[in-house]
Amino acid sequence: MYEPVAPIGNAIQRANPLVVCCLVVCCLVAGLFIGPKYLLVFLPLSALLVAYAGYLKRYLLLLAAVMLPTVTLMFVLQLLANEGGAVYWQWWIIRLTEVGLGNAIRYTARFITIGSAVFTIACLVRLPRFTRALEQWGINPKVTYVLQSTVLIIPEMKKRADVIMDAQRARGIETDANLKVRMKALIPAAAPLILSALTSVEERALSLEARGMTLPGKRTALLQVPDSIVDKVVCVLAILACVAVIVAIQSGWWQP
Repeated sequence: MYEPVAPIGNAIQRANPLVVCCLVVCCLVAGLFIGPKYLLVFLPLSALLVAYAGYLKRYLLLLAAVMLPTVTLMFVLQLLANEGGAVYWQWWIIRLTEVGLGNAIRYTARFITIGSAVFTIACLVRLPRFTRALEQWGINPKVTYVLQSTVLIIPEMKKRADVIMDAQRARGIETDANLKVRMKALIPAAAPLILSALTSVEERALSLEARGMTLPGKRTALLQVPDSIVDKVVCVLAILACVAVIVAIQSGWWQP
């Protein structure tokens, strides 16, 4: 019987991806109820986990490229769009009020918490291991294949588009000038892109059929994700802790 080789990496990289997702999502949901102060703990903890896994640079690039512009715009809009309470600063028709500052901090902190959780999962969880873990937990392989194909469709379409644009440049078509020229170059590139996407769907269907995707019975996978009773216990405890925090806050037992 085939014994898979243990994956190379540290403890986080070897961990069950479903457990990692469960812990991060539970921390995220609890943080949305706790409030903005939770971000002071969640964000550094996420950065430490990603750094230990060896993906800190990728994590920081995602935060800087995606989160920073959006968070800045959201903070300014919330700051200026909501009025009420004490006025801290005023210039012409622009007012900085107590309600506006509170809403800006609250909604921005929630958005950063959600974004950092998504980026943490994206850095720590590899898609093949995640889908394989779902199959080990009883999910139909067809469902995991659809999930994996949906996630990978954008990068694959980008690769095809780059190949088509390179071919257009090789034929002497200008594609790197102003916006008007780029729009003209996009039209002849759209048809090959759509046709190649449709062709790849047919090729994948034939390939899956040849590999016995629709055949009944148990399958043997070369990739085996560690899945123990401890992993399931950790997930259950994380969910119970998250529910306990929500109940304590909603019932008034704890006011963070």
